Amino acid sequence: MKNNFITCVGAVSKAYGPQTANRNFRDKMLRLVLSLAFAFCGSAKASDGAPDHSGPSIRVAIARNSPPIKLKTSVKTYVNEVKTGRKYLLLANSSYEVKSLGTLSILVANQTLSSPIKLSSEDGSEKLRLGGNIYKGAILIRAGPSGGLDIIEELPLEDYLYGVLPVEMSPSWPLEALKAQAVASRSYAAKNINPAKDYDISNGAEMQVYKGTKGINSRILEAVNSTRGEVLKYKGRLITAFFHACCGGRTSSAKASWGEDVVKPLEGVGDPYCSDAAHYQWSLHVAYEDLLTFIQNSGSTALKIKSIRIYKKERSGRTATLLFNTDQGKFQLSAGELRKRFGSNSFKSTYITHIKEGKSGYEFYGRGWGHGVGLCQEGAKEMAARGKNYKKILKHYYPGASITDYEN
Repeated sequence: MKNNFITCVGAVSKAYGPQTANRNFRDKMLRLVLSLAFAFCGSAKASDGAPDHSGPSIRVAIARNSPPIKLKTSVKTYVNEVKTGRKYLLLANSSYEVKSLGTLSILVANQTLSSPIKLSSEDGSEKLRLGGNIYKGAILIRAGPSGGLDIIEELPLEDYLYGVLPVEMSPSWPLEALKAQAVASRSYAAKNINPAKDYDISNGAEMQVYKGTKGINSRILEAVNSTRGEVLKYKGRLITAFFHACCGGRTSSAKASWGEDVVKPLEGVGDPYCSDAAHYQWSLHVAYEDLLTFIQNSGSTALKIKSIRIYKKERSGRTATLLFNTDQGKFQLSAGELRKRFGSNSFKSTYITHIKEGKSGYEFYGRGWGHGVGLCQEGAKEMAARGKNYKKILKHYYPGASITDYEN
């Protein structure tokens, strides 16, 4: 079928997110080129990956704080004011500027519209191409709080999971591990749905990664569809089903990591299943000068570091606090801040086992990759390889949680 397109080009700017693996996201987004394309879509069954309109919907921020963009149309395009219901027509084969006018309005082709606006192609079936990824949901553009544009996709929760699973876990991994990941990701997303917010979830690793239709295959569809609607609850309430790459032998509690309310499924468990994983053990050399600069920027007046040692540990064995012995006395610093400064892809976790001083710096030795809370993906992979089904995997990593339908 011939495709008709709307294209939008521009750079996405600086604002993004709070947590570990996606701290570099804002820098990546600075380099992205937006291209929005709406194309006619044929119909297909949900089992073939076509939109399934059952269940709740979710709003995903796929770009934030974008500067003005150029919208180029090749078909008639409707711009709808969500608040007023007014609809405007953009002519085919034309170019229009879209920019924020503060938090309440958006300028489109010199016409001031109330924020947010919804874009749709003439027949109402659209696709969005953004930075090489394709999105099938409804597209909202909202004037963001920082003066830019937020681009938000709204789609059914099950469709959203098709785009999460292949980038959060390798599609080649055992099917039961993929099913466990699907239930965890569905639970995490459902827990974050909040109509009072401008959007429910972001698309980066500070929450969970989502890249539209990228990477979807038959195994991904089977994992999502065979667990359709299933979520994790504790005492009748959804849990925030955190997950990570490798726990290093024991998962951490959500309270220790982020101060989350203590619930039994997120207290942490011993894990013998990830010991053969590539990232079960790691080491990182950090130059002396870099460490000194870091503690100085963190408030120390030190001119020399004499030694570094682990000062306080969490119950899981992860390091909570490091103690720097300096020429100006002792200085405490959280291991999380150290990991944040030197990068979560290098400083893989706060599960530091020991520290050695070398000629030019310090060698940090540790275990696992990620925050360590909830499902250990490497452990889930091994459990599935040993014949455990997804329900047993989830029971191990979220003890006390029940697997139930979202609607119940």
